[in-house]
Amino acid sequence: MVKTGKTARFISLGRFDAATNMAIDEAILEANLDKDAPPTLRLYEFTPPAVSIGYSQRLDSKTIKNIDASGFAIVRRPTGGRAVLHKNDLTYSFVGSSRQVGVDRDNILSTSVIGSYKQICQGLILAFKQLGLTLEFGRGKSLRSDKVDCFEAVTIADLHYQGRKLVGSAQVRRRHAVLQHGSIILDQAQGLMQELIGKNGFENSAPHSVHHANLYEIAGRVIPQKEIEAAIISGFEQAFSIEFVPSSLTANELAIHEQLRDKYVVNSWQQSVGYDGSEVGNIE
Repeated sequence: MVKTGKTARFISLGRFDAATNMAIDEAILEANLDKDAPPTLRLYEFTPPAVSIGYSQRLDSKTIKNIDASGFAIVRRPTGGRAVLHKNDLTYSFVGSSRQVGVDRDNILSTSVIGSYKQICQGLILAFKQLGLTLEFGRGKSLRSDKVDCFEAVTIADLHYQGRKLVGSAQVRRRHAVLQHGSIILDQAQGLMQELIGKNGFENSAPHSVHHANLYEIAGRVIPQKEIEAAIISGFEQAFSIEFVPSSLTANELAIHEQLRDKYVVNSWQQSVGYDGSEVGNIE
C-alpha cells in the first residue's frame, strides 16, 4: 500500500437479517452524503438466508410464493441489478464519494458508473490475487441482463473465474455519494437458485448445471473468514492507496438505520418503486 496518510473505515463481518443489512448499507450512504461518514468497506452475511432483488425488478407471484415457502426472506435492494441468492455467500459493500465535497478523503471515485465500479472491483481483484486466484471482468457489451438470476449472466461489470461468475455487484448513487454492494459465492449449491425461481432466467440451462464459481471449490480449500477479510482489506488498500481502519457504525448511522429498516421488512418487495432521487446503476 502507498502511504498517503489517508484513512477509511472498515466494518468487520456481521450477520444480520435481510432488512437490517439493506438498512445499514443505506444508512452509511446517507451519512456519507451528509459528509458525516468516511469511505466505508463493510462485510456481512444474511441470516436467515435470503433472495435480494434489484430496485426495479419484478418477480411473479408463483416465484415469490416458492421462495417464501422454501424459508428464504425476500428483500428489495436500494441498488439495481437482478436477483441474488444469499446463502453460503459473503457480501461486501463499499460507500464513498464520487467528487470533491470539501473533504479530501471523500474524493476517491469516478463520476461514471462503470469507472467507479471498476475502481471498487479492482480491490476485489487484488484481494483474490492474494488468495491465489485470478479474476477478470466480463467481456459482454452491456451492463444489462434479461435474466432473473444475477449469476446467470456475465456482463462487462462482473468478475469471473475462467468464465464462471464469482462476484455479482450492484450500484446506486445519490448525488456524489455512491453505494456498491455485491455477493461473493463461497460454497453455494449450483441448482438452489433454479429451485427457488423455477426456469425463469434458466431457459438454456440443464437442471443443476454449473452456473457460477464457488470460491472454496476453485481455491481447493475452505478459506478461513479472517483470511478472506484480511485479503479484502489489503486489496482495497492497494486499489485506493488508503489505510482501512477497523471501526463501527456511528450513533447517527444507527439512528438512520432504525428509521430505514421498516421499508425493508416484510413485503417491502411488493411496494411500488418510486423515484427517490437516486441514480441506479444497473450492474449485476
